[in-house]
Amino acid sequence: MIRVLIVDDEEPARERLRRMLASFEDVQVIAEAIDGTEAIKKTAALSPDLVFLDIQMPEPNGLEVATTFTPPRPYVVFCTAYDRYAIDAFDLHAVDYLLKPINRARLARAVSRVRDSISGQSALERDLQAAGEVQARFYPKTLPLVSGLDYQACSRPARTVNGDYYDFLTVGEGKLAFALGDVSGKGIPAGLLMASLHARVQSHAPLRGDSVAELLAELNRLMCTPADSRHFVTFFYAVYDGASRRLTYSNAGHVPPLLLGRHRHEPIRLSNGGTVLGLMPDAHYEQAEVQLEPGDVLVCYTDGIIEALGPDGNEFGQQRVEDCIRRNLEFDAPRILEALMGEVSAFSSTSAQEDDQTALVAKVSP
Repeated sequence: MIRVLIVDDEEPARERLRRMLASFEDVQVIAEAIDGTEAIKKTAALSPDLVFLDIQMPEPNGLEVATTFTPPRPYVVFCTAYDRYAIDAFDLHAVDYLLKPINRARLARAVSRVRDSISGQSALERDLQAAGEVQARFYPKTLPLVSGLDYQACSRPARTVNGDYYDFLTVGEGKLAFALGDVSGKGIPAGLLMASLHARVQSHAPLRGDSVAELLAELNRLMCTPADSRHFVTFFYAVYDGASRRLTYSNAGHVPPLLLGRHRHEPIRLSNGGTVLGLMPDAHYEQAEVQLEPGDVLVCYTDGIIEALGPDGNEFGQQRVEDCIRRNLEFDAPRILEALMGEVSAFSSTSAQEDDQTALVAKVSP
C-alpha cells in the first residue's frame, strides 16, 4: 500500500486529487495539509511514502518544504498550475511534475513510477538483509580457550551491512590473536572490504605467529589496489601468550585500545604500529610488547563507540570509555562489555546511530 499525503492550500484541489487517487487500489490517502508548515509536521509524524505537493502556497512554499525532508525521504510529486518551477522541482529529486488541472493518465504514470521505485527498493532491502545475515557468520561463534584469559566482543551495525570487523584466532600453543578493524565508509562497499579482510586474516595470521608487524605489512600490500584508492581500514592486531601473559601488538591507524588495571594509575594506550591498511603499499609497521598482570583489562573499540552522539550533540568520547571500564574492573569480560555497550546506548538514546559500533574486552584472570 502506497501511503499518501496531499498538500495544497486550496480545498477543491485537494478534494479532486483525493477522488482521483481513490481509483487506485494500492493507494491510501493518510492525511492532508493546507500549508507548508503543516506539511512538514505531518511528514515527520506520519512518514508517508508519497507526498503530492503544491508549490504556490503561503511560506514555506512547496519547493522549500521538499528541502526539509530527511532520509528516509518520501517520494515527491509536485502539483502546480505553473510550469516555470519544473527544473527546480527535479533538482529536488521529484518523481514527477503535474500541471493543474491534473490529467488522470499523467497521474497514473506518476503513481506507477512510485510503485516501481518502492518495489525495487523492497528487493534491495531483501538483498541487504541476506548480505547482513551472511556477514554475521564471519564473526566467531566459539571462542578458543586460553588459560588465564576471559574475553568477549560484540558489534552493532549502523546499517544492515557492517563495516566493522573482529576475530579471534589460535596462532600457536597457548597463543590467541585478537583482530579488530574498521572499514572506511558504510553499507555494501564497506561490507565487501570487511569480508576481504576477514578472509586474508584467516589465511595469513596462523602462518605469522606473533610476528604481528609482518602480518600487517602483508595485509596492507594485499589490500592496496590501484583500482580503488578511496577505501582503507584501521586495524588493531595483537597476540596474547597465555604462558608469559605478554601481549604483542601493532596498530594500523586504529583508535588506541586501553589497558587498565587495579594497580595501573594511568591507562596504557596501545598506539604503536603504522598507518591505515590499503593506502600505501610500501608502508612500514612496528610491533610492541606489553606485560599484562592478573586483573588487567584490555578494551578495544571502533570510533563508532567514542563518536556516538548524546542529546546535547557531544560525543561519548574516550574518557567515558575509561571511566566505565574502571567502574567495572571487578567483573568478568562479558559483563564489562555489556556495561560499556549499555552506557553507549543510554548516552545516545535520542540520536540515530551513525556508525557501526564494535568493542572487544579481554581480562587476565586474577
